[in-house]
Order: sequence, then structure tokens, then C-alpha cells
Amino acid sequence: MGIYLQLIKGVKIMRKMKWSLAVLLTSSVALSACSGGSAPAKNEANPNKGKPAAKQTVNFLYALAGANGEIVQSLAKKFNESQDKYTVNPTFVPPDQRMEKIFTEIAAGSPPDLFTAGPPDIAALRGSKGLMTIDELMKDKPKKIKADQFYESLRPVIMKDDKMWGVPISAGVAALYYNEDLFKQAGLTKPPETWEEVVEYAKKLTDPSKNQWGLLLPTKEVLFTNNQWSAFLWQNGGDYFTPDMKQATFNSPKGVEALQLWVDLVQKHKVTPLQQMDENTITQTFATGKVGMFIGFPLWITQSKAFPFVTKTAQLPKREKAATYLGGWYLTVPSESKNKDGAYEFIQFLLQPENSAAWNIGMGSLPTQPATLQTKEYQEFVSKTPLVEPFSKSLNEAIAPPPTENYSKVGTTISKAIVKALYGKLTPQQALDEAAQEANKLLQK
Repeated sequence: MGIYLQLIKGVKIMRKMKWSLAVLLTSSVALSACSGGSAPAKNEANPNKGKPAAKQTVNFLYALAGANGEIVQSLAKKFNESQDKYTVNPTFVPPDQRMEKIFTEIAAGSPPDLFTAGPPDIAALRGSKGLMTIDELMKDKPKKIKADQFYESLRPVIMKDDKMWGVPISAGVAALYYNEDLFKQAGLTKPPETWEEVVEYAKKLTDPSKNQWGLLLPTKEVLFTNNQWSAFLWQNGGDYFTPDMKQATFNSPKGVEALQLWVDLVQKHKVTPLQQMDENTITQTFATGKVGMFIGFPLWITQSKAFPFVTKTAQLPKREKAATYLGGWYLTVPSESKNKDGAYEFIQFLLQPENSAAWNIGMGSLPTQPATLQTKEYQEFVSKTPLVEPFSKSLNEAIAPPPTENYSKVGTTISKAIVKALYGKLTPQQALDEAAQEANKLLQK
């Protein structure tokens, strides 16, 4: 009887447990219905589990055409394959349209994440508040970029107010190209080292009966003309502006003398043709074998290998001091960049010595870091390409254009003055005085 009563009690307890469980399950279903079924069951598979996060896009706007652009594309591809966080998307813009495009995109609030800028571009972008400093870009980064890892001559371009505004990726300086075959025919055994020797050599190399010229100079109203002339201004002890960059000084006696040299080469000595010449027509004319000398950049070294004569290079002749124009490309990050971290990672990738060597060897430009110069790849390039040595040596005497946002406009104004003097429309003093008045207005803006 006792056992029977215990069984009855057990059945009642089981019934109560089943009822409680039923209530609990019903409540759970109701709660699930109210919540819209948003909570997955514990054993439901997560379709995204184990998948890598989507790579972030880094938009890179560059102004290097042709084979140089192929180097950019190749290095971007290498970077993209080296990591799984970012994808660099390189987009080409013609060099003469780059500033219009970047300012348009900045104004629209959709600039690229990274942009190749020339020395004058950095000043212009900085003045418009379109750039962020590299200091701000890397403030939380463990690996920093330091100004002293680059050649000293490059630092004035990137530094202002103790802040870094760009990262030099390639350098270009002007040096002298000369036709060794014509030199030998004229009895010349070494390149000219002074202004006086430039005149002397050019006379010996000029032969009107053969339509042969001693020296080519730019004669178009484009910025390139001023950039070429700037070396002569600096060599003669002159400069563009006062130290505070508020007043033009290129029309000083030093500047007038530098322009008078060019005018004499054209008008007095008649060793330079008075034709419309820019950087392209100069190299094309030199390639005919009818020109003794011209001033150019290292990017023409590869092209010169195809000339039907022996081409040599030398540092520019000097006057009071040695000086040459410093160009090149700098990596900059717009203030409104959408992917600053990705831009910084790609900059660091390009600064790695082996990648920097690939960039500069491929483009015929000069490394911006001594570390790149020491790589096996670059050393092999130099040993096979001796024409590059005078350019490398010239880095120590190279001078960057003034860091004012209106430099390009001032430079073009000076180019117009140079052309007026070369064509005899104004004297060198008159031409430079006229340009100085316009430059002073631009400096006040």
C-alpha cells in the first residue's frame, strides 16, 4: 500500500513537470514571435563566419604617363597581393591637368586618398588647406617617416613650420647632355665647366652649313623654360624672392646677367636656334645628331640609348657656385581622404628600399633616400647606366623652387619675360622688371 501511494505521488509530480514544460515552451514561442525571429538558434550556421573582411580601397591619383605609369600599376599590384586589408586603385591624370583635377575633387569633397604632386603643387595645396600633414597622418602609427631619411636638398620642399607635408618618392635634377661624337669632331675632350666654356664650346659645335647647333634652350612661354633658367639664376648668386617671399628679386643684376647669357647665346653668338622649343622638341632635335648640348633630366637617359651617336652627361657648368633645378614627385594625402590609414600603408610600402629602387629605375628618376641608393638593384643599374652618375652627384647642389603657392604662375610669368628677351622684344632688364611687377602682385594674394 505504501509503495502504491508513492507511485501515485510520482505520477502526479511527472504530470506537473510536463505541464510546466509545456507552459515554458509556449512562452518561448510567443517571445520569439514578438521579437520577429531575430535571434538565431544556437546551432544555426553563420554564413559570414570564417570569411575575411572586405578589402578597403585606396584611391591613388598619379600623373606619370606611359611606361612610368606601368611602374605605378605594377607596384600597386604588388602591394595589393602582399596583404589582405587594402586594395590600391591607381588612376592616371595627364600631368598638365593634375592640379585642376585635384582642386576640383577637393572642392567636391571627394578627393583621392593619395596624390602625386610636384614641388610647386605642394605649396599650392598647402595654401588652399587641401593637404593634411604627414605628422597628423602617422601620429598613431608605430613606424614613423622621418625627414632625415631623405636627402637634405629635398627637405625644404616637404617641411614647413616644422611639419612634413609630403613624402618624396622620386627626384629629378637638371644636368648636361652632350653628343660625344660632335665633341670629338670639334676637338673637345671634356664637358664645359663654366659659363665661359659653354659659350666657347657652343661656338665650336655650331656649323650653319650643316644646320648644326651648339646648344638648345627652351623658348616657349611654359613653366619648363623658367625652370631651366633657374639654374643659371642660382649659379650667378641670384634668387627669386626675398627670404620672406613677399618681393621679387629675380630682376636684380644677378638675374639680368643670367638672362643676358641666354640672349647672347641666341642673338650675339648665334649658337642656339630661335625656334619654338620645349622639353619634347629639344630632345627630338638632339636625337637628330645635329646638336652639341642640351640641359635635361634623368628620365631621358633611357631614350638616349637609342640615339645614333654616343651620348654623355655631366653636371651643369657653374658660375659663382654650382646649382641645378630640383624636381621630382612627392606623395601627398588630401585632408578629406576617406582612407588615410590605407594611404599611409601604401606610402610605407613604396618607401621600402627595394620598391623605391623599382620605382626609380623604371622611371629613370633619382632615389630620394640613401637607403635606396645602396640596394643591390640600384647599384647594378648604376653600373650598367653610367649616364646617371652626374645626376646623382648633382643632388647635393640641387635647389627646389620657392615654396609659395603661386610659384607656377610666377614661373610662367618669368618664362614669358625670357621669351620676350630672347626674341629681342625687350631687354633682359625690361623683361624681368615687367615680370617682377606681375610677380609682386601674385605674392600679395
